[in-house]
Amino acid sequence: MRNIRLWIDKSLTISDTKAPVEPQQQAAPQLLLRIAVQCLMAMVVLFAIALFVPQVRLFWVTTKLLVQQDLWLLEAFLFLSVPLFISARPMPRELQLRDAHTLLIALALVTLCYLGHRLLLMDYDLSRDEQMANFDAAIFSHGRFAWPLAAEWQKDASALNLEFMLPVGNPAAWVSAYLPFNAALRAVVGSIADPALTGPLLTAGSLLLIWSIAQRIWPADREVPTIAVLLLLGSGQFVITGMTAYAMPAHLFFNLFWLRLFLADRRPCDGLAILVGFIATGLHQPLFHPMFVAPFLLLPLFERRWQRFAIFALSYGAIGIFWLSWPIFIHSLVAGPASITAAAGTDYLSRIAQVFSLSIANPTLTAANILRFCTWQHLFLIPLMTVGIRAVRQNRLAAALAASFLLPIVVIAVILPYQGIGFGYRYLHGVLGNAVLLALFGWQTLVIRHEELRPIMLRACAASLLILLPAQAWMAHARYAPFALMSEKIKQSGADYFLIKATDGPLTHDLVLNRPDLSNRPLRLGFEDIEDAHLLARRICKAGGTMAFGTDAFYAPTWSYFGNKPERLASMNLYEIKAPFIKAGCKIKLIS
Repeated sequence: MRNIRLWIDKSLTISDTKAPVEPQQQAAPQLLLRIAVQCLMAMVVLFAIALFVPQVRLFWVTTKLLVQQDLWLLEAFLFLSVPLFISARPMPRELQLRDAHTLLIALALVTLCYLGHRLLLMDYDLSRDEQMANFDAAIFSHGRFAWPLAAEWQKDASALNLEFMLPVGNPAAWVSAYLPFNAALRAVVGSIADPALTGPLLTAGSLLLIWSIAQRIWPADREVPTIAVLLLLGSGQFVITGMTAYAMPAHLFFNLFWLRLFLADRRPCDGLAILVGFIATGLHQPLFHPMFVAPFLLLPLFERRWQRFAIFALSYGAIGIFWLSWPIFIHSLVAGPASITAAAGTDYLSRIAQVFSLSIANPTLTAANILRFCTWQHLFLIPLMTVGIRAVRQNRLAAALAASFLLPIVVIAVILPYQGIGFGYRYLHGVLGNAVLLALFGWQTLVIRHEELRPIMLRACAASLLILLPAQAWMAHARYAPFALMSEKIKQSGADYFLIKATDGPLTHDLVLNRPDLSNRPLRLGFEDIEDAHLLARRICKAGGTMAFGTDAFYAPTWSYFGNKPERLASMNLYEIKAPFIKAGCKIKLIS
């Protein structure tokens, strides 16, 4: 490795002819290259920890994505990063975007993310998180907090898929266990346009906000906001997550909106920031926004501005109490006379205690998450961010940004290190703006060498936008396509019911998705969640109807995507599974 570093140092052709550089102030391109190499080495170490420590294999989705996506992206980083520094000529002209240009880029980003959802992700909600956002939006769009469940389905509600719902058995109504504002935003957008525009609009709004915040922090430097925009645009996590129904684009938007108001440091803006904090805390989980805010609330405390600190502290105390009480209110709407509340309870403290898990697998999963975050960003975000960390000692805002970024990593590593599906590390999406702002502090640290760094930055942007982002887009499409196509086949089956076994294919249980009013056909039923198949069959088949099943060929694409030899699990015990429905009078259809 030392020989590699020596070769890299000799490869640099950028020289300083303006003034001698002190030994402790080495040339910025060389410094950035050294840090970039160190970051790449750290990413390789993270990969080794995540892949080769056995405990992480318990979470096979993480391991599969690590090999199928992150390994290839890591190799791309290794291949692309060092050549960016070779034979770069100084560029005296600053990189500047005008306000109008930034607005046009934001509008183009809305279009890109919306088309990406329709074409790249095939207008499909893959994860349960995405599905629940639109499920709740459909409820809220009718002016309800929960949708009454038809009496005949209350006892068999588990077969309709109650995952990520409030832990209530035999519910009288249903709604997700998430807080409401992400779904409410989708309902509002859906009242005037396609709700799929919600994520793209929030993503474009985040781009405009990072531009504005950079102008606020560095008012005399017109280049810094441009660097901020370029760093965000080159992030596959930022762009592709903006195509989804995840709450993460909303978290990023409202966190940046809050920060912009907080930095304005005026009483009306502080009041508006508290309102924004109320919305941000209630997006989907009550923990993410308070973790973002907490380090910033210490700034007025250090400045001995007691009144400002007290107003924010008391306000967030009230906000926390309100949203922690929300599940109890919803429980009163969902539970009926025959309902059974799970042992975990519906309040957040009980549910956090249930998922709390500290084991040797936590560090390996966290390593995989951090690596995934790094490989889905702009090529230079992490190196510049690493340089920017040096500003923490001299600048309280930089220190707050760093603490706000690191806090979710530590907390989530303990509470819930497994993120499942996502582009990059979605639990850090809300603090992606922190990473960009810290990178801007790094860019400012190297200000005397900007002429030499600008061509390198432009190369990194070109590589990120023209090589990494298309590769990440292809990975996203490949991930969604098998399930989107299967879901479409289910819709076109013409059956009244479609029975899905969780063992038929990888992650196929998420195909069990129904509308709140159960108006979709076929209704999708999860086999493992049926308490008594004979009783259910007698009820739903007494008037005839068709029950459909997927064949081995139907589920084969999911096995192929994850690199497994297609299993014949759909046909296993199929005769015994369909027998009660045949006996009760249902017609049987096999879908391949």
